[in-house]
Amino acid sequence: MTVRRQWRSFDIVLALLVLGFAAYGFVMIRSATSFDVPGLAKIYSNQKYFLAAGAAVMFAAAAIDYHFITKLFIPIYILGLLLLGYVMLKGPDATGTARWIDLGFFSLQPSEFMKLFLILFLAKFIDKWQPTVNNVIMLALSLVFIAIPAGMIFMQPSLSACLVIVVIGVGILFVSGINYKVIFIAALIIVPLAVFFFWDIQKPEPLLYKLHILTYQIKRVKDYLNPPGSASGTTQIDLSLSHIGKGMLQGVGLGKGAYIPYGSNDFIFSVVGQELGFLGCAVTLAIIFLIIAKCVLTANQAVDTQGRIICAGVAIMLAFEVFVNVGVATALVPNTGMPFPFLSSGGSTMVVHMAALGLVLNVGLFKQKSLFQ
Repeated sequence: MTVRRQWRSFDIVLALLVLGFAAYGFVMIRSATSFDVPGLAKIYSNQKYFLAAGAAVMFAAAAIDYHFITKLFIPIYILGLLLLGYVMLKGPDATGTARWIDLGFFSLQPSEFMKLFLILFLAKFIDKWQPTVNNVIMLALSLVFIAIPAGMIFMQPSLSACLVIVVIGVGILFVSGINYKVIFIAALIIVPLAVFFFWDIQKPEPLLYKLHILTYQIKRVKDYLNPPGSASGTTQIDLSLSHIGKGMLQGVGLGKGAYIPYGSNDFIFSVVGQELGFLGCAVTLAIIFLIIAKCVLTANQAVDTQGRIICAGVAIMLAFEVFVNVGVATALVPNTGMPFPFLSSGGSTMVVHMAALGLVLNVGLFKQKSLFQ
């Protein structure tokens, strides 16, 4: 049997779910920015262009054969590293970070694009070397290819984006057929290190502090485990929980909530909780769960390893980002900036997530051609 693209297999349900969810996010961003605070009006004004651009990119990604795209896996990976390297060389901006490239009409965030670039790179790389995926050298190379962009992003600094890169990479290795013995050995290394980390940061003077390792990130974890009070870094979390609590079951009403700092991006889920209540939060999570489930189903039905890894990588990315975003808003995890896919404001995150779902739609177009067709 051969493989061919069948446009009648286009997953219109998934496409409508994504477009509808992004439009819903646009409405929530309008609510989050409807206050007399400098800069908010521009966020809402720009978002409509990002939404339109994202929709166009999604359909373009769905139309271009993903096999052609993955043939460019090395240039794509190098492009991502060059963009990351550029922001590092440019140096930090007024916020003390080096994360964006100002294009005038749009601020490009290379770390967001690197998530998708890594998925495409690993899809082709693992597909080419699938029989040797459990070879020590191949595993080491895969980890190096994951560690390089993760390290560059960590130095921006952006711990949240770094974690997404690591989770995507490790998750893809897991679904690519890695031997469980390798997973067990990795667990033997990672678990003791994690135990040491949480033991160390509980001490008055952590060893990691003395070594000047992860000092900023450790402070956030310490504040999360031992909140020092309202004057601390937990203030944003306290506000988030307070506003979500005000929403109760049905919310205070769309556009009737109080101002929430960073409500259009990292804390968009807090806006949903306040204005639409528990029911709105439940529906929001149900829809994104359906989108992720569709990605998993498409991965399961993919005709080749490349398609399976692309869909699995997108599902892993979405699931982890939703978990962290909601976890931060509800104080389940330490405070770290993470966009909610399709809901949070921002051009880079919208374009990248739309492109990712376009690739999933692309993979779903390819079916086995039987002898009778």
